[in-house]
Amino acid sequence: MKTIKLYGGRNFKTPNPDPDTPIQEAPPPKKVILPLSDRPGIYCRALVQRGETVFLGEKIAEDPKNRMAPIHSPVSGKVTDVAPYRYAEGGNVLSIFIESDEQDRWETKPFPLEKFADADPLGLIRTIRRAGVKMIPYETLPEAEREGARITPIRNFVINGIGRGFSGSIARRLMLERGPDLTECVHLLKRIFQPEKVYLVVNEKHGDVIRVIEETGLAKEVHLIQLPVFYPLGHPHLLYKAIFGKEIPSPGGIAIDQGVAFANVDTLLHALEAVKLGKPHIERYVTVSGEGVSTPKNLKVRIGTPLQDLVEFCDGFKDKPGRIVIGNPFDGMAQFSLDRPVLKDTRWLWVQPLAQVVGDNYRACINCGDCVDVCPVGLMPNFLGKFCEFSRYEEAASQYQLWTCIECGLCAYVCPSRRPLVHFIKFGKWELTLREKENDGR
Repeated sequence: MKTIKLYGGRNFKTPNPDPDTPIQEAPPPKKVILPLSDRPGIYCRALVQRGETVFLGEKIAEDPKNRMAPIHSPVSGKVTDVAPYRYAEGGNVLSIFIESDEQDRWETKPFPLEKFADADPLGLIRTIRRAGVKMIPYETLPEAEREGARITPIRNFVINGIGRGFSGSIARRLMLERGPDLTECVHLLKRIFQPEKVYLVVNEKHGDVIRVIEETGLAKEVHLIQLPVFYPLGHPHLLYKAIFGKEIPSPGGIAIDQGVAFANVDTLLHALEAVKLGKPHIERYVTVSGEGVSTPKNLKVRIGTPLQDLVEFCDGFKDKPGRIVIGNPFDGMAQFSLDRPVLKDTRWLWVQPLAQVVGDNYRACINCGDCVDVCPVGLMPNFLGKFCEFSRYEEAASQYQLWTCIECGLCAYVCPSRRPLVHFIKFGKWELTLREKENDGR
């Protein structure tokens, strides 16, 4: 591997750790857990109570201020509880527990809209949002845009076909298996946002994907960009720089302020299903891989499915597991329980065998500068880690641009002292966010 000096980051010369296998549909879960919050200080309001019967696709929670997408039941069955559940990422979060009746009963059948070429763009975006799909991060937008009363102007729409850069198995498989559907996705987003250009970013080494894009006619609908991929190029800030040659102002800047929107391949397919099939966002495409799992697979699973179900569907653990990580090995979060559910943002379950886990404790920073050299956004993670470690979060934000960090995890990966830098930084952001919410409530 080598350091990419243009943007920072790392180019790993190892084989892609994802399985290059067709996507399989996992069996529906018998029990699901659905959190009512996806970030600090913002909660959905539960629309069901313990003991109630729910149907497949029924809306069971919503945020009155539209900062968080509504939640739909991925199974039919009975609500067994509405209570806190402990997540590794965010502590105790009020969640809805549902026990499936294994019938997959719909209260009313979804209403499809097979032709959307002449449909009202505002009606389309409302349909997608009611389905719980976020084509763009509308929680950062003014209330009118969040409610679907107005559409955010977008000049350039970028479809991310490379994931974060280190992995891209799900995006790769979806482009190979659902090329014609992706063409319809482009038609849909053009109808809604009417952008000047639509870009599709792919790995230049994925010749099979490029052939499918050309054969299905998708290449005529988009500006195809083939990039030499490195980690974490798939992050919007880095993709923006790679495509447009400019940087998004940081901290606090977002691509949509520059008239650019980014979306993953799977997100667009969920939006298409919401419009064409009337289907809410109740499923997730997840890669299960790592040397600790017996049969790595790409799966289509219900949201709320326990990780245990995914591991069992992949023939269990190969060896005694050491780490079970949601996300990739660099920016993912290790889990302490296999009861933890698949969420709307879950794309990768990575299992590391116990024999590969390093048991050393982290040590004091030796100021070697390796983390500074590898940081893809030009920060000083050594100082960020020190300030956050000792609860000096405001100084980390004001002096060392805490909020500019994209949490890629490369600083911790290269640190010879094995300092958990990205965890220090995440915790610092979490604390500042909570303090801000507390102050707003006064």
